[in-house]
Amino acid sequence: MKSIIKIAIISLILVLNISAQSPEEAINFLDNESGVGIKAQAMGNAFIGVADDYSALYWNPAGLTQLDRSQISGSLYHLQFNNESTFSQSTMMDDRSFTKLKSIDMAYAFPTSQGSFVIAFGFNRFKDYDDFLYFSGFNTQSNDLSFELEDLDGNYDWYDFDRNVQQTEQISQDGNLNAWSIGGGIALSPKFSVGLTLNFYSGSGQYLFDFYQDDVNDVYTTYPGDYYSYELHQKILTDLSGIGIKLGGLMHLNENLRLGMAIDFPTYLTITENYSANDVLTFDDGYISELDLGEGEWEYVVQYPFKFSGGVALDIKQFLVAASFEYRDWSQVQFEVPDGISLNEDYNELLSENKYFAEDFRSTLNLAAGAEYRVQGTGVKLRGGYRYVPSPLVDVDKELNREYFSAGMGYDIDDNSTFNFSITKGYWKRNSVDSYTPGGTQEAIETTQFMAGVNFKF
Repeated sequence: MKSIIKIAIISLILVLNISAQSPEEAINFLDNESGVGIKAQAMGNAFIGVADDYSALYWNPAGLTQLDRSQISGSLYHLQFNNESTFSQSTMMDDRSFTKLKSIDMAYAFPTSQGSFVIAFGFNRFKDYDDFLYFSGFNTQSNDLSFELEDLDGNYDWYDFDRNVQQTEQISQDGNLNAWSIGGGIALSPKFSVGLTLNFYSGSGQYLFDFYQDDVNDVYTTYPGDYYSYELHQKILTDLSGIGIKLGGLMHLNENLRLGMAIDFPTYLTITENYSANDVLTFDDGYISELDLGEGEWEYVVQYPFKFSGGVALDIKQFLVAASFEYRDWSQVQFEVPDGISLNEDYNELLSENKYFAEDFRSTLNLAAGAEYRVQGTGVKLRGGYRYVPSPLVDVDKELNREYFSAGMGYDIDDNSTFNFSITKGYWKRNSVDSYTPGGTQEAIETTQFMAGVNFKF
C-alpha cells in the first residue's frame, strides 16, 4: 500500500482556484446582456428608440408612454450552444441545449385626458450564463503536477506527473441573471416622454469543472510514481443579488422619427459562491487515493459603472428601421467588500485584483441595427437585425468580438392577441487556458436562440 502526502499548499491552491473570483469572470456577470422582448431580439436589440411594447421596461421606460392599451406578455427561449475546440492539435465538437422561461410582464395604461401615463412590472431573464467546453488531447507541456510519495525504504520525495499525458477537460455552466422590475413612463409634452425602471436583480449559476489526466503511453512506471490517472472535480454554486436604476427619455422629432436615450446608474451585485472540490489519483497497481480539497462559502461585491444607451427609429408606413448603441467602460469595474464584513487576508487579495480592471479591460460600444416590415392587410410583421458586441479585453484579436444575426415575425391573431417568434445566431471565438492544460484551447462558438411568446392587450 502506498503512503501519499499532498502538502497543504497544493490543496490550498486548488481550493483558491475554484473560490477566488477573477476580473474576467466578474465582467462576465453583466457583459453581453441578451436583453428582453421577442420583437427587440428579432430586430437585433436595436430597441432604444423603438421601445413600443412591454420590453420598454428594460430598454427605455420612456417608451411605455407609446402603449395606448394595457397588455400582458410572456415568452420562452431555447438556446443551442455549439463549441468547436482545438487543444494540442486535436479538434472536437460538442453542444448543449437549454430551455427556460424568458419573461412575464404586465403594463397598465392609465386613462388620461391628455398625454400618457403607463406603469409596468415583470420578471425577465436578461443575461444567461449557459456555456459548455469539452476537449481532449495528448499534451507534452508540463502542468507542474506532482505528488509527495513514500518509497519502499520509507523515504518521502516528490514525483512528477506533469507531461506526455492524455488530458481531457469539461466545463459546464448553467444559470441566469434575472430582474424583477417595476417602472413607468409619463409624457411631459406631446413630443417628449421620460421613464424610470427599478430593477431588483436575482440570479443563480452552476459551474462544473472536470479534469482527467491519463498515462496512456506508460511513461510513469517507476514505483512509487507509477501513475495511471488523475482526475479533479470542482463545483461552484453562485447566487447573485442587487438593485439597478434605469432612466430613459424618448423624443418624437417629427411624425415618423424618434430618438431614445437611457442611462443605467452604477450597479452593485452581491455574489455568494459555495464551492467544493475533490480529486482522485490512481496507480498502475490499482491503488486509489481520494482527497477532499475542501468546501466553503465566499461573498463579495462587484460594482459596475454607468451604461449609456441611445437609439433612433424611423417609422414610415409599413417600414420600421432602427439603430442603437450601448456604451460602458469596463475598466471602471471594481471588487468591493460586503457591508458588515471586516478586511482580512482574503479580501485584501481580492481588492488587489482591482488594478487589473484598468490594465486589462476597456470601454466597449455595442452596435445594433434592425428593421420591421408590416405586410399590409395580413397582420404579419417580418423582422431582422444585426448586433455587434466587442470584447471588453484590451488588445485582443477581432475574432473574439461577438456577432449576432437575427430574424423573426409577429402575427396579430386578432385585435387583442399577437404571437411573436425570433431566432438569433451568434458567432465568436475564444481562447481558454488554465493551469491544468498548458498551451490553451482555441474555441469557435456558435449559438442559436429561439424565442416565442404571446402578447395580450386589454
